[in-house]
Amino acid sequence: MNKKREKSMKFTTTIASIAILAGTATADVFSDWNLVVRNDLHITSEVDGSAMIGGSVFGTSNYAVQGVTSSTGDGLVVGGNLGAGSNYQINNGGNLRIAGNVNGNANLNGGGSTINDAGVPNMVNNAMNQAASLSSYFAGFSSTGTVDGGGNMNVSSTTVVDNQNVAFFSLNQSSINGLGQLNLNFGSADTVVINFDAAANGGIANFNAPPNLIGGFNQNNSTRIVWNFLNTTELNINNSFNGMVLATSAELNLLGGGLNGSVFVDSVATMNAEIRRNTYTGAIPTPGSLALIGFSGLIVARRKRA
Repeated sequence: MNKKREKSMKFTTTIASIAILAGTATADVFSDWNLVVRNDLHITSEVDGSAMIGGSVFGTSNYAVQGVTSSTGDGLVVGGNLGAGSNYQINNGGNLRIAGNVNGNANLNGGGSTINDAGVPNMVNNAMNQAASLSSYFAGFSSTGTVDGGGNMNVSSTTVVDNQNVAFFSLNQSSINGLGQLNLNFGSADTVVINFDAAANGGIANFNAPPNLIGGFNQNNSTRIVWNFLNTTELNINNSFNGMVLATSAELNLLGGGLNGSVFVDSVATMNAEIRRNTYTGAIPTPGSLALIGFSGLIVARRKRA
């Protein structure tokens, strides 16, 4: 085959693949799952809703404590194994769906079933691809809010996404260090997105109080707040934290305080506090918008190689 034609065919196929992956984002992924982890989960606490783990799970823990949030009926989905020497409880009739082995003690509280499913890794990859696409989409917006020296976050204007008024903030580690509080004022916004860039701090994002998150950062609003962590490989939280976490390349250390919202991370090294049920119901862009993110990124890469 002509090399030029072969490269063109590969390029076209890759575009189609990215468009399919990026274009299938649905609100269900973000509202169904309280916790999604691409790799391993190390935990000594509980998840109030449904959890989906691509790797293995280590540590005595509870799932679906406040109910099964996934439309699949699963309380815990595992692509690897349940580690030996620990107890795993899936509550409220939730299923345990697992591709690997149950090496510990799994207790199905409420009549759920254990389902052996080799397709779990594909489920996890699909969810994480959607989360990464949403993260890229939100990262493309300029800030429409300001943060003053007292840590007051005020909405200046909003952008319409999914028929909702969305406010965007841009933060980094230096902009929050030394603050006693972050006080969110929603103003006219239906959804608030905080694009937090950890590049200047070596990829590490630290949220060990202070600052304390107050005002609009409350549990009732956690379903319509997004923390979008960019260039972040390590996320440390020892704080009461509210909102969906998109940190698809980061290792999470949840040391205390608890987290209210949907969580999408690469791995969890330490989870000593709860992830609570308030899953995300805020703005989600149309599938076509997310497909364009994948397409435009590929065009840029193609031009660099040319």
